[in-house]
Amino acid sequence: MKSAIERRMEIVTVVNQDGKARVEDLAEKFNVSSVTIRSDLSFLEKNGYVVRSHGAAIPNSGVIAELTIHEKRRNNAGVKSLLGKAAAQLIHSGDTVILDSGTTTREIAASLKAMENVVVMTNGLDVAMELSSAPGVEVLMSGGVLRKEALSFSGSQAEAGLKNYRFDKVFLGVDGFDLRAGITTHSEQEASLNRLMCEISEQVIAVADSSKFGKRSCHMIREFGNIDILVTDSGIPEDYLAGLRDMRVEVIIVEKEN
Repeated sequence: MKSAIERRMEIVTVVNQDGKARVEDLAEKFNVSSVTIRSDLSFLEKNGYVVRSHGAAIPNSGVIAELTIHEKRRNNAGVKSLLGKAAAQLIHSGDTVILDSGTTTREIAASLKAMENVVVMTNGLDVAMELSSAPGVEVLMSGGVLRKEALSFSGSQAEAGLKNYRFDKVFLGVDGFDLRAGITTHSEQEASLNRLMCEISEQVIAVADSSKFGKRSCHMIREFGNIDILVTDSGIPEDYLAGLRDMRVEVIIVEKEN
């Protein structure tokens, strides 16, 4: 039987994919009581994941709640692996790159094990750990204050350490990608650090699975379209794809595995 965390994250996925989920249907799907599902939905509504409505749950179309790093790893893990592999193909021998913290950028790091003569700066503790077994990759850490729930460093010390560097490419993992709100994240300090990462890099590359589109967090990193490349999956909405291409953003699309 799934743990409560696994069940609740799958409930969020079902609600977001179907647009609505009834208590009875969820109870049958997860083989638990309606009381358990109502408790799950109360927890998810309190934390901003869904909205309860007449014996059912619907997506929260407003500001998204922040997941812990462990919850994020379970979310769309297969798609993130594909995105990581596709994004890693944009990195070549001799490149200096920044990998933002996050579960998707960690997948990029996992695909760099055989690379030679690459320098990677990261503010992600788990990203650095992933690259510790890549002999041809020199790893630099940003330093700063560790946000334990995200395993990421940020703050004035992190920003001061980056200002003397210049990089070829930055790979941004994002929490939300919205037509009006732009590319956003939950942490004000991380957003500030991400903006600096973009300023000191020649090329800005966002890596986001399609569940991030139409979602927004509180703190903007870049305006919509103010990137060079987007790596995403085939679930990207048509209006987003058209808008990005109108702004001359290169969009690399990977097909979801069935």
